[in-house]
Amino acid sequence: MGGIKRTWLLAVVLASLAAWYWSLVGEGTIERSPPQGDAELVQTYLVNTRSMAFAEDGALAEVMEASRIEHFGRDDVSELRQPRFYSHDGNNRTWSARADRGTLKHRNSVLILRRNVVLSNDQSGATLQTRAMALNLRLRTARSQVPVTAQLDGNILRADGMFADLANETILLQPNVEGTYVPTGS
Repeated sequence: MGGIKRTWLLAVVLASLAAWYWSLVGEGTIERSPPQGDAELVQTYLVNTRSMAFAEDGALAEVMEASRIEHFGRDDVSELRQPRFYSHDGNNRTWSARADRGTLKHRNSVLILRRNVVLSNDQSGATLQTRAMALNLRLRTARSQVPVTAQLDGNILRADGMFADLANETILLQPNVEGTYVPTGS
């Protein structure tokens, strides 16, 4: 999905220009820690960001937000703090994901979420909670290979992993699935 790359590239260019301008007028310092050995320096910092990607028909496809992004140019990877991702299908069907930390691999459009990860189907209210999850933004899929808790209407399912197809709104929990069913109207 080239639109996402263009959107991120535009955001990076604008942030770089803003940082350059602020360095000229003496406003806004950019915090940097000294490099440790072969550690790559952050190429660009973005604070309180939001990017939107649109489908070919002009419908909103994705929204990505973060409180802070650090882009590393050599590996074409961005580290995100408090990332939030929204996937739209053009028919008011959305999924939301949030976490404490994330890594966006730009080359293959994979967003890896870590710590307090929650994936929600915004229409049904179903949630998947885990400590790590990978979202393939091109294929619109999510995968976790660590324990997951799924909740909907008081019912709870636990599994050692899961796969979600966001486009078709299907979730496969496996292996070792356990459930707690709460009957309604009882």
